Formats: sequence, C-alpha cells, structure tokens
Amino acid sequence: MNAYKFDFTTKTLTITKAFADKAENPKSEEYRLLKRFQKDFPNMTIMRKTHKTPTKYRSKSGEVYNCNQFKNLTYANMETFMSALPNSDELLNNYAYLRYVFGRVQSSAYKNVREWFVAQFPKYRKDPLFYLKNEVKVIDIKPFAELDEKKGA
Repeated sequence: MNAYKFDFTTKTLTITKAFADKAENPKSEEYRLLKRFQKDFPNMTIMRKTHKTPTKYRSKSGEVYNCNQFKNLTYANMETFMSALPNSDELLNNYAYLRYVFGRVQSSAYKNVREWFVAQFPKYRKDPLFYLKNEVKVIDIKPFAELDEKKGA
C-alpha cells in the first residue's frame, strides 16, 4: 500500500494517516521525505487521504449490490413510485400515516418509512416493473409504527 502519492501537475501530496503519524517524529524517514518534498516544491499542498467509497454494497440479508440500495430513495421518489401502482390509494394512505402522523411522535420518520417501503417492495431495486404487472398485497404497518422504548423514542 502506498503511504503517499504526489501529483506533479497540481503540486499536491496526498498522504495516509499512518504516514502523517510517522512524519510527526523528526527522526523518521517519513519526516525527511516530507521535508524534501517541501524543499523541492515550496507551494505544495498536502492532503490527508480519506476512505475509499465501496464499489459493492452488501445488505443485511447478504445480497450484493453495485450501488447503495437506498441512494435516491427519497420521500418524493417513494411517492412517485407508489402513485403509479394499481393500489396506490391504500399504499399512499399507509405511507402518509407513517410519514406524517406517526412521524410527529418520532424525531425522524424517514427510518420507519424506508423500512416499511423496503419490506413492502423487496424487488424495488432489481425489478421495479414487477409491481406494475402484479398486484401486491399491502403489508401491515403496525410493526413499523411502534416506538422503540430502548432508544427512548
């Protein structure tokens, strides 16, 4: 693994946390290397390397996705998806209850709404057209509308 990377065009030195920690010791090789870069490039910018965004996401059930399965799963996108379905009235009523009525009791309703949406539409990411072709039974919202006493909600 590289501890540093230098870009000559932008005069930027990108270092890892381990490299930065070692460079704090004036007797270390990393410190001497950093001083040499600063001498050769006085206007150099030093950046700390951050974490790499994962290319694969694994759900709790073990399924692997190429992207974050909850990305762009906003309230507006959920409403738009449900309004296009044949039984949209019943779905939107459950959604509205979780978001607006039960959401007033909770500090954040999004978690409960998202969990209900994912349970209601498990094939949403892989095959969203499945729900247009087939009528799906609306699941009960009671488990998603329960306060979690452990968290003090």
